[in-house]
Amino acid sequence: MSEIYFLIRHAPFWGIPVLIVAGEFAYLFWLRKKKTNLKICIIFMFIASLALGWYYYAGGPDKAVRKFMKWHRSLEV
Repeated sequence: MSEIYFLIRHAPFWGIPVLIVAGEFAYLFWLRKKKTNLKICIIFMFIASLALGWYYYAGGPDKAVRKFMKWHRSLEV
């Protein structure tokens, strides 16, 4: 789980470049009419935007990890 916490804590440092690169490749694949590659890039963009949204909604690196830990613990029975 520490890897997941690391990714949540550092979401802006990997999320923003993923959005930029996947967006550029999605545009290229859209121009070349490569549907499957376009869908993969859009999925990467969606995951990165969800991570960034959670990071900013939670209030920063420490609060995002704490809220995720609290949510994860509530799932365990």
